[in-house]
Amino acid sequence: MKRALALLVAFGVLAFGQFPAFTGKWDATVDLLPSTSLTTALTLTTNIAGFDVSGYFRFTGAGLDRVRFTASGAAGPLSVKSGMYFDPTVPEWMGGYLNGSVDFAGLALGLDVYHWAEKHEDCFLAEGCWPYLKWLGGDKPCQTYDHGMAYVLSTKIDPLAVKLIFADCCEGIFFYKSIITLKDLGLCCGISLDATLAFTKEGFDYLKLTGIEIPLCCGVSLTAGVTFTVDAKKVDTGLKFAGIGDACFTVYGDAVKDGNAWAGIEIYGWKIKCQLADCNYVQFVTALDPGWYNANVENVFVGDEFEYVKLGFCGPGCCGGQYKVDISIFFQPSGSLFGISRLGAKMSIPVMENLTVNASYSTPDTFKVGWVFTF
Repeated sequence: MKRALALLVAFGVLAFGQFPAFTGKWDATVDLLPSTSLTTALTLTTNIAGFDVSGYFRFTGAGLDRVRFTASGAAGPLSVKSGMYFDPTVPEWMGGYLNGSVDFAGLALGLDVYHWAEKHEDCFLAEGCWPYLKWLGGDKPCQTYDHGMAYVLSTKIDPLAVKLIFADCCEGIFFYKSIITLKDLGLCCGISLDATLAFTKEGFDYLKLTGIEIPLCCGVSLTAGVTFTVDAKKVDTGLKFAGIGDACFTVYGDAVKDGNAWAGIEIYGWKIKCQLADCNYVQFVTALDPGWYNANVENVFVGDEFEYVKLGFCGPGCCGGQYKVDISIFFQPSGSLFGISRLGAKMSIPVMENLTVNASYSTPDTFKVGWVFTF
């Protein structure tokens, strides 16, 4: 019996010693106000034959609700990335992808395969983890089926890039679209543009000319883009404001058009950020159009709020890394002392070399704590 136990222990030690080592991350968020809830995620990563293989598992109060497996690595000149997504609450497959690319002497060749369950698109987009819409230009080649596949053949040698997209909507593979792109085409006077030409199986889809920037004066440039389709032409114009001073003053605005005429300039707001020290700053943001600011810059304003002041602090942590603290004061037009509507604070403190504690608070009733533990 003792010999059997000794052999079993020796076998276990040998097997464990040859098992690939894991690294990982455990992060969690505890909502304390206005109600109590816990969301936690565990990520495990190991290296197998030169490939980083990761598993992601997210838990909420209802249990395990999201599972993701990814792998990436290289075999000689070939680079490979892949991913699989599952909904364990059903359970069911959500989608997956396989990307392969070869890059040599400035020439890049790629083959990408995507499979998706159409009803899970919103979930993928919310997580920012679903890449096929980016490759397909936001199109949905399979409109009436729950599932679909896309195959993307690509080649790139600066300044030219070509993509051929094929789709399978449960009725066989068919040619869907080709996209040809030329970057930084010089015109004159230092002006350049990007050109994108797209074809579908029906024929010409669009020609888009973008990236045109014409300097005016005082750090202001006119931007322009033109899109040609079979039956229309669309012209987009705007303004780009360069930083003033030490790039600490930013203006958000656009050109106002009356038909085809430029009627003036519309200002949506501005931001002033003053660096007080290496990692301390004060930031002032005024949004003349809070809805535009929320949609295009950062989604921070609630209700009638239109302005905030943020103070940022950071410094060396006790065990390596840096602590960070942000305090924000939000303002509304009226109805409170000085127009103050809300106070928000975020804090990140490394308490150990591999453990960081986070907390955030916003009046009147939002309070969260959490942590990120790496191993």
